[in-house]
Amino acid sequence: MTLTRSSGTNWSGNHRYRAAETLLPTDLDELAAAVSAADSLRVQATRHTFTDVGDTDGSLISLENLPARIEVDGERVRVEGLVTFAQLAPVLEAEGRALHNLGSLPHISVAGAAATGTHGSGTRNGNLSSAVTALEIMDAAGDHHFVHGEHPWFPAAALGLGAFGVMTAVELRTVPTYTVTAEAYTGVAWDDIVADPRRLFASAYSVSVFTTWGDPAHDLVWVKTTDADPEAGYVTDLGGRPIGDDLHLGRIRTVGNTTERGTPGPWHTRLPHFRAEALPSDGDEIQSEYFVPLDAAADALAAVRAVASDIDPVLLVTELRTVAADDLWLSPAYRRDVLAIHFTWRNDNAGVAAVLPAIEAALAPFDARPHWGKAFTMPGETIRATLPHVEDFLAAARETDPRGVFRNAFLERTLGL
Repeated sequence: MTLTRSSGTNWSGNHRYRAAETLLPTDLDELAAAVSAADSLRVQATRHTFTDVGDTDGSLISLENLPARIEVDGERVRVEGLVTFAQLAPVLEAEGRALHNLGSLPHISVAGAAATGTHGSGTRNGNLSSAVTALEIMDAAGDHHFVHGEHPWFPAAALGLGAFGVMTAVELRTVPTYTVTAEAYTGVAWDDIVADPRRLFASAYSVSVFTTWGDPAHDLVWVKTTDADPEAGYVTDLGGRPIGDDLHLGRIRTVGNTTERGTPGPWHTRLPHFRAEALPSDGDEIQSEYFVPLDAAADALAAVRAVASDIDPVLLVTELRTVAADDLWLSPAYRRDVLAIHFTWRNDNAGVAAVLPAIEAALAPFDARPHWGKAFTMPGETIRATLPHVEDFLAAARETDPRGVFRNAFLERTLGL
């Protein structure tokens, strides 16, 4: 008999799951039995989302009690079960392999990150979903589908928001291992940041800008270089000065949990902002993120800056990153390089909900797309208008899940599924 537990809350506690229980199968047979018997089901991974994207009025199901397997085979790695990037990265490193990028937190699951389009930064670096080469998905009948790059569902399922079923395994493209040196700089003027955003963000392998929009003392540029681009010359030319040990990400408490700066180290110990063995970020927070074309970055940032006083009471910090274009139908970076404007808020649902419309109105002229796993209030028709293949996505999701077992209020509200 499949074990159960309370569904609880998401990572930060701002969303309590409506689902009555979370099912905990211990093997694929138990998983198939639970899925085929369900009327409404969603997968609960590491819970690092801030909306009801992973919720349901039925039951949740977690793979946490299934075996977690990692198999490296040449340039590919197959990940089975609820494996996090913190678990995957050292295995790849031991084989001389790496991922092209990582998100800010290594604590999140590989499958969950792929399903929602999680990303790091870098004008040449796609989101984590763009590394997916194949998926194994269990549908609502308990049957398995192997969805490879040539499969007609692939551009939908590789970033599928859980609409296709339970992702039991994912295969990722890897690259040869590499060394990264991270450094954080202060002293770069805002006018210089917005004068040529593409040049700034292309000046190193990965570049992030942290700002509170009104206090330059809290602004910093976090630069991550590799052996191929060993100098942060452009940032220092703009007046950037290494900050040393005293790191403050806006108003976020950083209590010795950030990754090492100033010395070279393996990719997975420097690309994330937060260390795998420590509690990530502040935790007591809500996050939002919007993606605009990188070519419109300066104008979009000016639009947000114009409403900065309205959002300041609930803002902890804004992080600016870049993501390279991809071909995944629901990707915020579909067919366009993007600037990601990320907000970390105080853990105040009502306060955040009150300020999001002002940001969304400011970014509306730039065809902004939201991060699927983070808080937003944009109406579904507005989001769908920015996604050229949304109808193709819906057709594929209905084909694989005709009973609608994996649909939920979030998918209905945002996509009309």
